[in-house]
Amino acid sequence: MPSGKVLSITDYQILANACNAFANSTRVFSAAPTAAQDFSSTMVDAAIEFDVAGKKFTMPVHLEERVTLPGVLLAPQRLYSTELEGRDQRRLMLVAPFIEPDLASHLVELEQPFLDTAGNVYLSEPEATILIAGRPKPQTIKSKPTTRATTRKGLQVMFALATQPGLANQPYRTIADVSGVALSTVNQVVDDLIYRGLLATRRNGDRTIPDWSKYVQEWASLYPSRLRAKLSSRRFASTSRDWWKTFDFTQFDARLGGEAAAEILTHDLLSAHVTIYSQIAPEHEFMFKARLRPDPSGDVEIVQAFWPERLSQGWLPDASLPLVHPLLIYADLVASGDSRNLDTAQVINEQYLSKIAP
Repeated sequence: MPSGKVLSITDYQILANACNAFANSTRVFSAAPTAAQDFSSTMVDAAIEFDVAGKKFTMPVHLEERVTLPGVLLAPQRLYSTELEGRDQRRLMLVAPFIEPDLASHLVELEQPFLDTAGNVYLSEPEATILIAGRPKPQTIKSKPTTRATTRKGLQVMFALATQPGLANQPYRTIADVSGVALSTVNQVVDDLIYRGLLATRRNGDRTIPDWSKYVQEWASLYPSRLRAKLSSRRFASTSRDWWKTFDFTQFDARLGGEAAAEILTHDLLSAHVTIYSQIAPEHEFMFKARLRPDPSGDVEIVQAFWPERLSQGWLPDASLPLVHPLLIYADLVASGDSRNLDTAQVINEQYLSKIAP
């Protein structure tokens, strides 16, 4: 591929394999890596020149080694490229080792072009419209084993490192105490994070988070299935829509998350559901004062808090706000899949998360 953005050997192999797979799956068309310097967006990792029935056109490419549903839902905000003057504007094409069928369906609904090394592809350009889906994962792609950082305890450690500035550089015993996990777990999780590039060690031995945005997206994408799903929770129905705005949550070691917390932070969302993270199981006094009644379909969900209470000190400039950390608010909004929540998640990312990088 001509000069442009320098790809790693792994990324270039994914790109080349995807182009070969396109030729194999379509049988009559071809694709090849080409120069990417004509595209101005920083999201452009490479480019592919397609030859479809004699019509040649170039698509800017964004490479992902792993594609997740939250990432797909955020695709409209992230995967868009503005080309240099003199060329037509095109959507960034997502290229990955493999895109699961359900994720492919979401991408098609979002009109997000994609291509994987199995030959699954979606293109909707003036020159051609191509949709091939359902091709199985190539045998050469092996499922990665679960690593320590992606387990429930691992995500607890990642959360502590993200919400406590400077914690990554503290002794393992301190990280274990703050995270509420075993010392041996911290040792394995930190090693895994360093191996995956989510933590880095400087020449002087200090540990740091080198790519805060990547770290945030990694945690938010894994939280719903690897941690949230394993937390005990109960649903209730409320008698008043705005009861939570004046309720004293600190009296019950509880904090607001999700839509309600986002409404307070941004004033840009009218919450339809209330998520509460509590250090203790809801008792009669709490339900009586909040005027809640058990209801499996209720608009209020009380979720078990997964962090030690002392970890929540200093999460927000205004300590009087009974809210969870913005990272958790962001993850809850993304996990909902609701378009209005995704827009608000982006606001929280820009106004809060981007400014509190450890």
